[in-house]
Amino acid sequence: MALKDDLNTIKSELNAQEQMIGNFIKGERFIRKYKYYFLALIITLLLWFIISFIINLVKENNIKTSNELYISLIKDPNNQEKLNSLKDKNANLYAIYLLSQNSSNLQELENLKLDPLLKSIVDLELNKDSILLKEYKKLLLAYSLLEQNKIKEAQVIFSQIDPNSQIGQLANNLKHYQGQK
Repeated sequence: MALKDDLNTIKSELNAQEQMIGNFIKGERFIRKYKYYFLALIITLLLWFIISFIINLVKENNIKTSNELYISLIKDPNNQEKLNSLKDKNANLYAIYLLSQNSSNLQELENLKLDPLLKSIVDLELNKDSILLKEYKKLLLAYSLLEQNKIKEAQVIFSQIDPNSQIGQLANNLKHYQGQK
């Protein structure tokens, strides 16, 4: 009996090894059949990682260069060469610089591709209609009317500002101002 059990055990082990070898051969055939696809996938992933690394490196370098140009322009505002370099490298930072210097060159910012919020701020500075800052513009207009002691007109403009907006509470407080100091 022990001999028969040993033979059955050896037979089952051989069957398991045969199945493993059979699966290995099937896997090898699969890999051989699709090896070019696997190779193309690996090369594509490798290229993607390399290209994304290079793009990020270039972006970081541009940001660093733009920041250095901005800092040098703050120290020396009359350097036209650095101003033009900043305009070429980073239009958003160039617009921020012009806004901070209260420059009269804001008209040229209209043609540049700027961040939408920054574009709204530039439009507000140029007294154009701004989609994002229209309530802020109303607040400034009403405040200037309050300074001119035109309280009724200012209250009409304050009532046009949405009370649930970010500046609604400030508009509500100013609406109740009656010109007393």
